[in-house]
Amino acid sequence: MKKLTIIATTLMVLAMTIFAQTGDEKAIRQFIADYDQAYLNQDISFMEANFANEYTFSDPYGSFKNRTQSIEEARKEKAEPTEKTLSFKSVTETVRVVGNAAIASGNWTWSGVPMSNPQAEPHNDKGRFTLFFEKRTGKWLLVSEMFSEVQHDKKVMEAQVLKLGLEYGEMIKRGDTEAIEKLLADDYLYTDERGKVLTKTEDLATYKNRKSKIESAETTDQKVRVLGNNTAIETGTFHVKGTDAGGKSFDETERYTTVWVWRDLRWQITSDHTSEVKR
Repeated sequence: MKKLTIIATTLMVLAMTIFAQTGDEKAIRQFIADYDQAYLNQDISFMEANFANEYTFSDPYGSFKNRTQSIEEARKEKAEPTEKTLSFKSVTETVRVVGNAAIASGNWTWSGVPMSNPQAEPHNDKGRFTLFFEKRTGKWLLVSEMFSEVQHDKKVMEAQVLKLGLEYGEMIKRGDTEAIEKLLADDYLYTDERGKVLTKTEDLATYKNRKSKIESAETTDQKVRVLGNNTAIETGTFHVKGTDAGGKSFDETERYTTVWVWRDLRWQITSDHTSEVKR
């Protein structure tokens, strides 16, 4: 009889444990669903209420943020958005609960457009996520968040940069300062054939104050190498003809190296270097 009592008690405890874990797993899955909705609604209060004090966030590029930094970044994006989210969804594949700890993992997909060009073709991303939770005073809190991103289609990225490289040459030809300003990153640097380095502001001033007249400009021998999901290096030749401020004709060919970065859902130029091709 004693053995039967022990067995019955053990089974009861086991059943209660399984029931509790099942309930906790449902709670974690609901947490993630609510988190998705809060992200879409830019609900900062969800983060404030459900992130543990020691919360940390890690992205695929090695960036690390604590709770304060993550909330401040979300608050800034809400006040001054750089992108418009069209859709976001996470699919939780596994949830494992061990006592007052839990880990969840799955897939995420995202689609959006830059605020600077809401009519642009939507950019789509996807990847994996891993979340770590702890239950404290009966409430599950998010302690750590990590996500990875699937490699984009390199052929598509190369085509995008090649097209923009040609457009950049046309902008230079017509001295379109406004278009060039949008294309250059804020931290842009240009190194000319004489070794002089110009900032974005200084480089734009050369177009605004340009006295020469460009009659033709051609970009040739373009090559693009994509590095990861957010960097590309373009090389090529830029051949330009025209007349200078004094009316003297010029015919110059330069080799160039342009570094592109994917930032705020659009390609931007962060660095240019040119060297003269001697004839």
